[in-house]
Amino acid sequence: MRPALFCSGDEFVEYNSGVHCLLRSSGKIRRPFRGVAQWNFYSWKHYWSAGRGFFVDPEIRNAPTAARLVDFFGRDPILAVVRLVFAAFAIVSASSESCLGQVSSLSFETPYNHITIERSGSIVEMRSFWRSKLYRESAVDLTNPTRLIVPYTASIAASAIFHPQPKNALMIGLGGGGFNQFFEKAFPGATLETVELDPQVLALAQKYLGLKLSDRNKVDVLDGRMFLRHAKTVYDWIILDAFRGGFVPPHLKTVEFYKLVQTHLTADGLFVANVHTNSSLFASDIRSMRQVFPQLGMFDVPQTDNAVLVAANFNSPAFAEMAKQTVHLSFNETFCRNVDPAAAAKSFHSAAPETNKNVPVLTDDFAPTEFLDAVKTNRAAR
Repeated sequence: MRPALFCSGDEFVEYNSGVHCLLRSSGKIRRPFRGVAQWNFYSWKHYWSAGRGFFVDPEIRNAPTAARLVDFFGRDPILAVVRLVFAAFAIVSASSESCLGQVSSLSFETPYNHITIERSGSIVEMRSFWRSKLYRESAVDLTNPTRLIVPYTASIAASAIFHPQPKNALMIGLGGGGFNQFFEKAFPGATLETVELDPQVLALAQKYLGLKLSDRNKVDVLDGRMFLRHAKTVYDWIILDAFRGGFVPPHLKTVEFYKLVQTHLTADGLFVANVHTNSSLFASDIRSMRQVFPQLGMFDVPQTDNAVLVAANFNSPAFAEMAKQTVHLSFNETFCRNVDPAAAAKSFHSAAPETNKNVPVLTDDFAPTEFLDAVKTNRAAR
């Protein structure tokens, strides 16, 4: 049986260890041809409503074929012909699936998230369901796991033009571990430690997205801020990518949190944060980071509402001067397959103060992140 994400009609969900499995009532598998045609009609509706492809029902069994064919043709020849037409349509639908790429889905409930794992060919995606929308958290090409598929992750990696030889990096938020697999090969002399609040996210990344832990790729199951409060290590990079669906927990967006981050950065360290740009929260993000870090710049992520903010723990050299030296930097093949350093340097720019001066600086005492995120702006995706 193929697990699926959404339910319709008289289908129902059976809960089993946090996995939603789509089950079919007995009436739908009473006759093989009827089952195929009926299921593919549901798939047709599902395709238009949720972007899924066609699926042939794997529960259909054809062992008692002879007896059922007699029953199928004997009762009503006209109805049998109609059913044959529908069955032919179902077979064509099934064959089209192999052309479009087979898509399968699993859905998991955890104490913190509603997560789906979707596979199409060699690409496996982890998505989070939040406020009636599915947000892609991570994606991995199982045939090429160092490939950065999600656009903003390449912008995070591009921050290396300002610190090309990290030794220790910390990432808050694991997702499916796609960036981890890239980092391990792109920076073979570095260690990436990741902090993830949801243990099920780690388990799913290992089981479905090919994440393998090692001495250089470590994961701690803990809240990111709590981890930093007790950590003794300083890092060359600290990366914040702790989205829960479309939103980052407010305690990871305040001036107090950024000051805590700063105490764990080396003198030439970078703080890198994935943010959304389509609401008033973006202006608050910039204002709040500027309270702490001497320099702040950004990469726009083309065709999305994401940006990657890069904050420096130093005044000099200036980002603009460092960008000019990119031509003298050397990166390995894995890095260069995913990031063009020269193009990254050209696209990087200062995070100029936003025109909305009335947005608040976010603090532990006042961080109305959900309210600010609800105030959408006209900033166009670039």
